[in-house]
Amino acid sequence: MESVKIPGIIRFRDYIKKLPHQWILDNLICNADKSRRILSSAMIEETVSKFVSKQSLAERFEGLPQEFKLKCAQVYLMGANGLGVACQDDFVNDTLLNSLLVFAAVDRGITRYFGFDEFEPHLRSLMAQALCEAGRGSRTAAKQQAAVYPWRPLNDVAAVCSMAFQKLLKRSRFGGISRSGLSQLKRLVHDSTLTGKGGDRDAGGHPSGFLIGYCLRNKLIAPAESEYILDQRRFDTWLKTGVKERLLEFIEYASVFCGRFGFELLTGVLDKCEGKWFTVKNMVPEPDREIFLQALKVYDFLGFLAVENLSGEARFTQLRNVNGDPDRLLSNQEAVPMIIMPDFSVIIPQEVSPPELFSYANIGILKSFDKVYKGQINRQSVSNAMSQGVDDTDIRLWLLKRNSPANVLSTVEEWAREFSRLYVCHGAILVSSTEKVTLQLCAYEHLKKYLTPVDNHAVFRILPEGEQEVLETLEKLGFDPRASDEHPAVTSCEDKCVETLAEKSWEAVTDFSCASAFERAVPMRGTKYGEQLKELDINEMSHVVDYAILTGQRIIIDYEGSAFIKQNTYTVLPLALQKGPDPVIEAEVSRTKARKQFFLRKVRRIGVVSQ
Repeated sequence: MESVKIPGIIRFRDYIKKLPHQWILDNLICNADKSRRILSSAMIEETVSKFVSKQSLAERFEGLPQEFKLKCAQVYLMGANGLGVACQDDFVNDTLLNSLLVFAAVDRGITRYFGFDEFEPHLRSLMAQALCEAGRGSRTAAKQQAAVYPWRPLNDVAAVCSMAFQKLLKRSRFGGISRSGLSQLKRLVHDSTLTGKGGDRDAGGHPSGFLIGYCLRNKLIAPAESEYILDQRRFDTWLKTGVKERLLEFIEYASVFCGRFGFELLTGVLDKCEGKWFTVKNMVPEPDREIFLQALKVYDFLGFLAVENLSGEARFTQLRNVNGDPDRLLSNQEAVPMIIMPDFSVIIPQEVSPPELFSYANIGILKSFDKVYKGQINRQSVSNAMSQGVDDTDIRLWLLKRNSPANVLSTVEEWAREFSRLYVCHGAILVSSTEKVTLQLCAYEHLKKYLTPVDNHAVFRILPEGEQEVLETLEKLGFDPRASDEHPAVTSCEDKCVETLAEKSWEAVTDFSCASAFERAVPMRGTKYGEQLKELDINEMSHVVDYAILTGQRIIIDYEGSAFIKQNTYTVLPLALQKGPDPVIEAEVSRTKARKQFFLRKVRRIGVVSQ
């Protein structure tokens, strides 16, 4: 089988060059001399140029039977995730492949359909119509959904960065976000399903979810040893960037997160919505529905549609957007003031701008979000802010500007004063012992830019072996020994940003003109070591597993189910076979990369996957 590696999605011209000449004569150059055996490159180039025109592609699509129009549209909707192939044994008579609007590719025994990027814009309207006709469920109009202010997703990023600023975005020992951090995020952002564990890496997900993945990709936060920390400089730059530019970044990242899902085609579907609901199960086959639902949730988060589950059936409809330039809308937004209550709680309107929302992190902690943000100002939040370099004068001015109650203002001023009583710092310190030397140092211009005078009553040197004891004692006495970081250290994310898409190794099937490529590729056909699923006794199955381990090949097992593993057909890489009265296969599941233990007596049928 001749194949070509796919770095994302293959281009149509590259795909055609790999196909057998006779197959091109039969399916692409319909009026060619069938007796020809050799095609010139000029002839192929001319034919391809005609084929990729908008009119030619539309005619090909319209010539497909209705069920294949829908299937073609589903392929392009799934993007780089691909659409599962129901039957991979007869590519010769595959109507969809013969149309040349899609191609098939295989990776570790799994076959999927993919589309050509350059075809999608030309076919978008036709494919959107096919999806609409299939997915339109209830003929009753959806309830008019409330308009969403465009910068809503940006506020969620500001909330995440506020948590990082306040040292609340903890990491688990496995490297993802901790349970406490995830619980806090679920109370603060609009779609909690996107904040925790993302999808499988093979499905394009991020292990810490959509928002954390976006912040890491844009280097707004960085993973430290036990938490995610804020890169203040990069975040300030991000806040100053235009709303429209940041929203376009969000859409770009959504495509990456969802495996280059066909968001443009989905937008075309929504444009034809006409206020109706679309049923998810009618639009995408069941095996690919989870990826589709994830993409819908991302679009819901971005404010383009609304998803709901009615009687166990997922459906979605277009969301009414606020029209106009988002930067102008934000600048014209009528200011709705924060309300600071005498009990130190704070109510923040949901329409607040991202900079204003983050400015609250300089003094308080966000607690929850429903119709409004709710927060709390306490001693710990003030100390955290001051340890990050926020000046007590700025805190006081912030409170005065927002008409803070007198008791809150005076108490916060006292907390700030108590924080400044002492601190323990690390780093190089220059100690001047006489006033004459101090004046000399201050007068020397070359040194002034590197030195910052420290107001103090006394400076103590802590012996190395007593540092921890001193810190613990100071905390017991009620002091906060942290220093105010006037110049916060910027943590570089260059080497720490986690890649969100796993490397793919799909190979396009390009030689199926005479027989199924899989029929020719399967080794040892007709034996118990072939790919076809076979019912064998437990001893023969042990031989098959041993053979797969020895040759480094995967196996397909029809498993009847056991504790923690449901009944299903699995493609796995066997790692070891524990023999005994009840043999157990230790294997890695190809789709999830999870390690499982399968009881051999629970395997109904088995086959070896060809490489």
